[in-house]
This record gives sequence, C-alpha cells and structure tokens, in this order.
Amino acid sequence: MLNRRELSGGKRDTERGISLFMVAGGLAVLLGVAALAIDLASLYVARNEAQRAADAGALAGAKAYVESGCISGGAGACGATTFTDLAKSRAVAAAGQNSVGGVLVSSLSSNCVTATPLNLSGTDPEISVTVARTAGCGNAMPTFFARIFGILSGDVSSTATAEAYNGPNICAGCIKPFLVPNCDPASNHLVSKNNPNANANCQIGSQYAPYFVNPTSGAPVNPGPTPTGVDGETWTLHLQSDPKIPSQWYLVDVGCGQGSQVACIAGCTTASWACGKRLSTVQGNRVGQMDAVNTLIHACGFGPGTCQDQITFSGNPPVPVITGGTNNPTPALRGTTNIWFSDSLVTVAIYDGSTLNPGKQDVAIVGYMTMFIQYVQSSPPDKDLITSVILGISGCGTATPTCGSGTISGGGGSLFPIRLVRNPGT
Repeated sequence: MLNRRELSGGKRDTERGISLFMVAGGLAVLLGVAALAIDLASLYVARNEAQRAADAGALAGAKAYVESGCISGGAGACGATTFTDLAKSRAVAAAGQNSVGGVLVSSLSSNCVTATPLNLSGTDPEISVTVARTAGCGNAMPTFFARIFGILSGDVSSTATAEAYNGPNICAGCIKPFLVPNCDPASNHLVSKNNPNANANCQIGSQYAPYFVNPTSGAPVNPGPTPTGVDGETWTLHLQSDPKIPSQWYLVDVGCGQGSQVACIAGCTTASWACGKRLSTVQGNRVGQMDAVNTLIHACGFGPGTCQDQITFSGNPPVPVITGGTNNPTPALRGTTNIWFSDSLVTVAIYDGSTLNPGKQDVAIVGYMTMFIQYVQSSPPDKDLITSVILGISGCGTATPTCGSGTISGGGGSLFPIRLVRNPGT
C-alpha cells in the first residue's frame, strides 16, 4: 500500500511543465496583440500616405485641365486625347513624388497608380487617382508579427477625385494688399436706408449702397451675373482721400511700408488672411503704388489698352473671356483668346466700408473679392484710379463662401479653382 507521502509526490509529478504551456499560450496571445497593434498601425499609416499621394495626383490632374485651357471653351473639350493624356501624366507624376510604406510611389508598377478622367461631358471635368500597394499589383505591404500566423502581407489603397470647377463664381488665390469697402455702388442695386442690406457707411444721395457681403449671415448679397448680380460689374476704385465714397481703396501694410510698393503689389501675399483678421493700412503717402499696379498687370502705360490682358464677356449667362495682351509674360498667350491665367486676376480683402483715418489703422476682413484689374489712371483730374471688373464675392460667417473655407493664401490667378470633391473610404 502506498503511503500518503508517495501519493502526494506523484501528484506533483503530473503538474510538472505546466508553466511552459502557460508561457507558450501567453506568448501566442502577446504576439497576436503585437500583430494587431504594430501591423495594423503600419497599414493605417501606409493608407494615409496613399491618400496623400492620391490627393496630390488628383489636384495635379485637375490643374492640368486648367493650364491646358480646355475648360475655357467648355468642359466637354477636355475629353480630347491631348488633354486627358496630359491630365493623367501630370496626376501620376505628382502622386509618384510621394512615398507609401517607405517605397516611392513612382517605383511601383503602373497598375498600382492609376488616373481616370471623369465627367468630361459635363460642366466640371474631373480626374480620379488611385494609389495602391496590394497583392494584385504585386507590391502589398509586408507584415511583421502577423507572419507567425501565416499573414505575410496586407493591402492598402486610397482614391481621390478632384475637379476643375467651371462654375458661375470665380476665385483666385493671389491676395493683393488692397482693402475695398463692403459697398456695392451699382446704381440699380441701391436701396433705402431701412433695407436690411443697406450699409450705413455707404450713402449715395438719398439711397445707400448694399453690402457685397452681409455681415450677419456672411452670404453674398447680390450673387451671380449682372445686372441683378455683381459678377461682371465694372467698379472704379478711388484713392482713400477722394470723397467719392463708397469706392475708396486703401493699401495694406504687408512689409513695404512707405517705400516702393512694386514687390508687395506685383507679388502675392504669402501669409493666410482669415475672415476677421485685422489688417493695418499704410500710413501717409505711398510711393509708386500706381506704377506697381501697372507692373502687376504688365501694362506699358496708364489707361486702357496699354499692352495688358483684356477681359470681355460672352454668352448667357455671361462667361468671362480673357485675351492675352502684348506684354503677357508668356509669349504663347499674347493675342490668344480664352486664356486660362492672368496676373490681372486678383483677390482683395473687403472691410466694413467706414472712412478710415489717413494714418495707419487696423480694420477687420469681412470677405473677399475676386476682380480683374483692367487699367489704372494716375493723372489729374482722375488720379490714382483702379478700374476693375468684379468676378466673384466670398463671404464670412455661417453661409458657405463661394471661394472656399474663408481663408485664402498665396497662389496664382486662375479663372477656375481646383478642388478635391471626393475621397472614397475616408
């Protein structure tokens, strides 16, 4: 008969090695968690990188539509092979400059990066770009800890679609250091003092100029083409000391101070100007501001028809048509009609319209105006005048502005903005 001591020793023998099984089981769980944490995180990062690459490619493709000029003659013209091939090559090239999972997109096989033109028979031509690292294109993302479970790779793919927006409103991203009043001076737009859109700062005789942008809602008051709207309306801006209010303009101090204004006016302001931002006007006399405007628009003199680009309107509703002047910096555009880019096309800030002191003063942005500068005059009796055509109003506030999110920064003057319209999967 076995004694108690022998029985207890046998029980211990049967439990030997149990710790090894527990460690092995815990290690499997640990590896699973590591696979989930590290491998999934790696795939998510790679997918975000693929999305950025697709975004860049789509925007580059849409910009190619604009730069090729196909949408100036109607978006349907962009369906020509010449334009679609250009848009696709630009899109693939731009996407290729990015990396996904440490691999340059340009080194991936051709079926990993695709660009597809869309909506070519519609109003706004689009292009869709897909960037992928998948097993199907032979370059899936490798895994690390998940390999122990037989999962050797994972697929990531992102798509972005951008369009060249050929709509009724026009935007430009190049800010010029001008402040213009929130007062629409068109005689057929004047209202009574009791009208909710009447700007008390902008009295003209017994009537008042309405706001360009309603300060409460942030919405453009008279959107759309003339005569009911402001798009296409000619507006001559006077020097701030001129009593012909409400068409006074002020120069914003963006670093040129009292010196030559050529660099500040002919170039683009690089800082972002957000709605509500306060801007300081230049104090006292300004040196060479009208010469600087002429430099901006490439005019060879003062007044109309002096070598600068010209703008006309065609169709119903009227569509702006720009013809390159003899001084256009791009020789191929000189004398060319329906050009897609002009330095005369600028964006300026709108302020409340009150009369400002001659000295330096801070005012707040209430909106933006895109306009085409036709010519300037700098001789008496009409001195320091800027004659322009209004092409679009963008407001601040709760209403959706026509030119984006309410913050504009440097760029170039183009009749057609580009924008991302869809990011599938985000």
